Amino acid sequence: MVAFSSEITAYLHGLKYIVLSNESSANESTVIGQNVNHQYSKSFEFENDFHKYEEKYLKTGIYYFSFLRPLSEFQIAKMFSAHRKYLSVFRSCNLGGKVSPDIWCGECPKCLFVSLILSPFLTDGELTGIFGKDLLNDESMTEYFTELIGKSAHKPFECVGSVDEVNLAVSLAIRKRNGGKLPLLFERYKEQGFYNPANLDEKNNEYCKYFSSENLLPESFREILLNEMERLL
Repeated sequence: MVAFSSEITAYLHGLKYIVLSNESSANESTVIGQNVNHQYSKSFEFENDFHKYEEKYLKTGIYYFSFLRPLSEFQIAKMFSAHRKYLSVFRSCNLGGKVSPDIWCGECPKCLFVSLILSPFLTDGELTGIFGKDLLNDESMTEYFTELIGKSAHKPFECVGSVDEVNLAVSLAIRKRNGGKLPLLFERYKEQGFYNPANLDEKNNEYCKYFSSENLLPESFREILLNEMERLL
């Protein structure tokens, strides 16, 4: 629906590009070991298929692509965390989006994922300020947490990042506390032997340098993104 309605809108207004913000993390299967993707319409597979469909059948010359496709959710979170002025206004909660005004519900796996992926880069107070509660100390988040770190048969059927980057974010957040008191979910993560500080800097560096070759970025957009990525290092 987004692709085709955007195509119609771009055509009516004589626009050249349709630019989305779907990242490479959306390509990961929701069900472990199977090709079942809750985010199929956000995947590169769909993006590429629609791009080819437009060229073959619609033939408007409008170019459909995702600007953030080469990046992971981890990189995007790290970039975004540098812009503190937006912490109070950004939203990415499907349940909270049904409420007016738009809110974070603080009860769904999407809220927990955003809290986890931002946890290495923000303070506990900043995270609590975003969601209105301390999700990392919330017992009711245990099942979602288990799914997000890949210790379940499937990830939550929500638009969340990959298992590997969630584990990296959690591990970095634990290390950041430098032996201090950990929130409930992180304490259990460590108790169960999932926390491994070895090679954390190497993994972090790999993610910060990551740039997926599966993308349709025009060269001018690619340069903009590569310049922004320099800040991650």
